[in-house]
Amino acid sequence: MRYLGLLHLTVLAIIFQSAAWAQDAPAPRTGAAVYEADCANCHGGGFGGFFTGAPKTGDREDWSSLMSKGVDGLTATTLAGIGKMDPRGGCALCTDVEIRAAVEYMLQASQ
Repeated sequence: MRYLGLLHLTVLAIIFQSAAWAQDAPAPRTGAAVYEADCANCHGGGFGGFFTGAPKTGDREDWSSLMSKGVDGLTATTLAGIGKMDPRGGCALCTDVEIRAAVEYMLQASQ
């Protein structure tokens, strides 16, 4: 009987610790934050964009042919990679939510 009580206490301790860890998880970064940290090198129109051919954020003409894919299509393309862009846009640590937010940010800035 004593072992059963210890088992219950152990299980409860694990549950409470798991809940505490879940609360400590960082919130997803904003699209602007992801863009600045991980996308601007190529999509900012500078050196990286020159070599990759990435559409420049804010340039309506660069994005005009891509707009029809919408957020879902462009997020899927980013996750898979395309042309010289690596899968996940080269950001292995970005979550799917963060990548989608960055895509939304670039699209909005380019309308």
